[in-house]
Amino acid sequence: MCDAMTLRPVAFCVALLAAPAVLASQAQGHFPPDSLINVKVIPKNTPVMQVIGMMRNFTGALGVRCPFCHVGQEGQPLASFDFAKDEKRTKLTARQMMRMVEEVNHRLDTLPEHEKMASHVEVTCATCHRGVNRPMPLEQLIQETATTAGVDSASRAYRALRERYYGRAAYDFGEPTLDVAAFRLGRAGKFVEAFAILKLNEDQFPTSSNLATFRGNINVMKGDTAAAVAAFREAVRRDSTNGEAQGRLRQLTRP
Repeated sequence: MCDAMTLRPVAFCVALLAAPAVLASQAQGHFPPDSLINVKVIPKNTPVMQVIGMMRNFTGALGVRCPFCHVGQEGQPLASFDFAKDEKRTKLTARQMMRMVEEVNHRLDTLPEHEKMASHVEVTCATCHRGVNRPMPLEQLIQETATTAGVDSASRAYRALRERYYGRAAYDFGEPTLDVAAFRLGRAGKFVEAFAILKLNEDQFPTSSNLATFRGNINVMKGDTAAAVAAFREAVRRDSTNGEAQGRLRQLTRP
């Protein structure tokens, strides 16, 4: 990696959090330390306060705190933390994330239109994480939860995430998210789960024509033509310009 003194500060933010470089140069009980030890990515001569600023960026972007990566107890003074230890997987991952984001930003710098851009484009931790430590799209998270833990767990997870993150950039709570999750569940043959997720979505978007179209398509996968026709008709009733539903109806009802 290039020297931290010349690195764009946001380039470090994409890390999977916390200090991939370590802050302690003295025995526990001294914070902030005088210098860095056990650094693998951040140059050892980087000013300590600059590194602390990077760590704050990491925690903010991932919605976590120091113990996520470092050996120490939540709520205890930072002087009691052993920042030099590499015991936690998340800290090792963070180093890899830092190397990855630096490579991505180097590649962005080589784009033909880069020099002509009025606003500089670069990757930061918030680009992917957006305030959560596991940067997974909501539709994938709900599909995965429904598959592994059941649809009730998936529904509870969705409601809890919506309560906590709605209005923030962490997840997309628009209508298509659960439609896509349901469609993927149907494609995997999990029709009970798929229809339950659609019902969860319909509670929020009761007049959606696209949602009814997804219901019809999942019924087609299931082999229930009558239910599919009913769903596509409902989609057209909700929106007479829904071309996909109209086309599906013609296919399913032609003599």
